[in-house]
Amino acid sequence: MSDSSRPGRLHSAIAELATFNDDPASGGITREVYTPTYARALERVVAWMREVGLEPRLDAVGNLYGSWTGTDATAPRVLTGSHVDTTLNAGAYDGVLGVLGAIEAVRTLRDAGFTPRRTVEVIAWAGEEPRFGTGCVGSRCAAGDLSRADLDRLVDRDGITMAVALREAGFDPDAVKDAVVAPPTVHALVELHIEQAIVLETHGEPIGVVEAIAAPHDFRIVFEGAATHAGATPMGLRRDALVGAAEAVAAIEEIARGSSSGTTVGTVGVIRALPGAINVVPGVASLDVDVRDSDEPAREAVVAAIVDAARAIGTARGLDVGVEEIVTDTPVACDAAVVAASVAACEQLGLTYRRMISGAYHDAMIMGRRVPVGMIFVPSRGGVSHHPDEYTSPQELDRGVAVLAGTLRRLAS
Repeated sequence: MSDSSRPGRLHSAIAELATFNDDPASGGITREVYTPTYARALERVVAWMREVGLEPRLDAVGNLYGSWTGTDATAPRVLTGSHVDTTLNAGAYDGVLGVLGAIEAVRTLRDAGFTPRRTVEVIAWAGEEPRFGTGCVGSRCAAGDLSRADLDRLVDRDGITMAVALREAGFDPDAVKDAVVAPPTVHALVELHIEQAIVLETHGEPIGVVEAIAAPHDFRIVFEGAATHAGATPMGLRRDALVGAAEAVAAIEEIARGSSSGTTVGTVGVIRALPGAINVVPGVASLDVDVRDSDEPAREAVVAAIVDAARAIGTARGLDVGVEEIVTDTPVACDAAVVAASVAACEQLGLTYRRMISGAYHDAMIMGRRVPVGMIFVPSRGGVSHHPDEYTSPQELDRGVAVLAGTLRRLAS
């Protein structure tokens, strides 16, 4: 990221970081937290931080901070950043933009001769993607939401706990409390991100100023019937768990569409059927359900209605129904002062913008329960994200950096 005058430099840096990849044959990027490849990627980010005068440090769980010291050591700091880990077979921009774009914003401000009163810290949060079954583990630790016992409870697909992964990456899981960020020390946090949807592209607007971040309530519905011979069991005598689950999938869509807020979304992302043989009636079927909204009462009303519908389906079909909680997060309203700073930055640059809600959750949502937060979006081509085809143009990236720089200037003054 040298040559501070070159447009598109950020796009080139994102492409370079994409080469830190554990599965290049897939066509996408796989760079999970606490792996050797992830550690090498962080080393490259550290070099970029130093290039623009940031002082890097790692906290107890691997959150990477790069500090630009302000003139008032007593003033609460301004945080900005996102993550550089990826999900499996991912794209190059999700999360990465918020880290490398923040470094670029610092360069922009330095080149303009700006000196912050408040210390500005660029952050690469560890583990935003759900390697251990839940996302945002780094920011959850910073928010004080994960205990030492939680690190033994959170397990990845290979049975490796977060505690073990931390230890293997050179960190001490017993020091998790040292990662907690004290809310009084933070003036504001702002995260630059790709939209991961098609709202901005559809309306032709270059910037989204986020006013609220929707949060998920994730749970599993398990239907239990009887695994019997597919040929020998008449249709009228079956207790087919998968048919009940299929009926529930349709009900979930209908219930979410009828939400009082008009913004609730309901998704069944995983379906499991056992025993999984073509000649056996499924005796157990489970649905992993994700319900999201920025309106928490509306979201919870939808969850309750889904559970009631599943139980009614079970009763009608002679199936036992169980519900298992996975995670419940709290929606966050963005701070008015952070939103105002982003709006002012857009207006000064002559950029049109859209006030909007983030349907995806981010580290800013986790931290937003403790400190004032805001988010800035740039368009995602076709709304594609978490996929190799994820793309945002160099010009769109640079506009996002310009708005972030203007936002930071206002927040750090």
